[in-house]
Amino acid sequence: MAIPKAPVKRIIQEAGAERVSADAVDALAEYLEDYAEDVSKKAVTYAKYAKRKTVKAEDIALAIDSPKAESPEEKHNILDVIKDVFDAASEGKGIEDIIKSFKKMEKK
Repeated sequence: MAIPKAPVKRIIQEAGAERVSADAVDALAEYLEDYAEDVSKKAVTYAKYAKRKTVKAEDIALAIDSPKAESPEEKHNILDVIKDVFDAASEGKGIEDIIKSFKKMEKK
């Protein structure tokens, strides 16, 4: 699965970035793909539980809101993720540090 890079870059720019590196776009796209895959797997489980082959919007909503290992404070809103990237970059963190921080969030 591959999320097109142009929309990811546009999201970052709409959040206020004047310039966006290719590494930043790749890092955010990778994070979004991983998150989407996790939500999709949960949604498929909900659809199967409801004895349906079709995944519906309600399954996606349940999957997003389902308790995994995260509390409501730890849920990730895309705008919060982008803000965290900008904050980390302004603190002088490199892309490797930013990616590591995302991976740590996923392990919680």
